[in-house]
Amino acid sequence: MKYMCRTCKKKCDDILEHLMTVHKFSKTIVESQLKANPNSYENSFEKLE
Repeated sequence: MKYMCRTCKKKCDDILEHLMTVHKFSKTIVESQLKANPNSYENSFEKLE
């Protein structure tokens, strides 16, 4: 499935990889935010078909 980041307007296949490579989020931060709220990045990405 394809997604588009609403912040940088780039298309990606993997949301977590996009956050870590393009936006320089650390893997630890991404994992801890997803544990606290599994839908934490849902509004940041738009699903493309």
